[in-house]
Amino acid sequence: MTIKKNLFKNLFASAIVSAFALGSIAANAATTDAPPLVTPAWLAQHINDKNLVVIEVYDHDNQAAEYQAAHVPGAVFTGFLDDKWRLPNGAMPAMLPPQADAAKVIGSFGVGNNSRVVLVPGGAKKGDFPAVTRIFWTLKVEGLNNVSILNGGDVAWQADKSDPVATGTIAPQPVVFTPHFNASIIATRDMVAGNLKTNAHQLVDARPVPQFEGKVMAPVDVRSGTVPGALNLPFSALFTADNEGVLDTAALQAALTKATVKTTRPTIAFCNTGHLASSDWFVMHELLHMPVRLYDGSMSEWSRDASLPMVAGKSNF
Repeated sequence: MTIKKNLFKNLFASAIVSAFALGSIAANAATTDAPPLVTPAWLAQHINDKNLVVIEVYDHDNQAAEYQAAHVPGAVFTGFLDDKWRLPNGAMPAMLPPQADAAKVIGSFGVGNNSRVVLVPGGAKKGDFPAVTRIFWTLKVEGLNNVSILNGGDVAWQADKSDPVATGTIAPQPVVFTPHFNASIIATRDMVAGNLKTNAHQLVDARPVPQFEGKVMAPVDVRSGTVPGALNLPFSALFTADNEGVLDTAALQAALTKATVKTTRPTIAFCNTGHLASSDWFVMHELLHMPVRLYDGSMSEWSRDASLPMVAGKSNF
């Protein structure tokens, strides 16, 4: 009898522990298993989740007034071009920061290693999706995998009047972020140069058609044109007109088909400074699950080396 009672107690205790464990898993599933692109409905449901950090991304710090006028509750503000998400490196104006500097920037926005980050393209009318995808890529490079982007940004959030909107400024609470470098999504100049012989990767130029075809040169470049053999997939072909959302999967596939990009081939995306190309990288790597690297130096680095060839491309767009 005593044995049976003890067995019952042990089974009961195990059931209670299992129930709590399952409950904990269910409670944390939303913050650990969210897709790279989330909807306003998802964010509204999980706005109070533990470890959630929402960052509204604008281009410049002087746009803070727009953020203060209306933003996702609890969201902090960043000006992508002013907040050291990229730093000069020699002649290159905007490169991935050294690891210690990147970690400091990431932690300054309250992002720790256990955070679930949702990046919001900021602006009630128009945003800069490539700025958001560049921060997304940076977080991934530094080893933070729990990152998502709010599809449609502020425009989509504020379109639903049931979504709460906050005003004023939320001051981030800095934490320590420990980076774990992920080199698998980075391409270097030497890698791209070697590819001219091996053709191991397809090269995808995310810049506007005039730059790809050598008719216009970006101020950060010193020669016009593109890398020989590169395909043109302009970043603007992947996004909504307000530049805060991604097109549906069918439209994305159609854009890649038009560009003759093969979804099964290892790929390197580039632009002028790795800003616009981060959008192509995000769509191909995160949404279409292609093996893609981002060339951080891009044409601002490539065009400075006179020994590296450049040609006038011919775009399908």
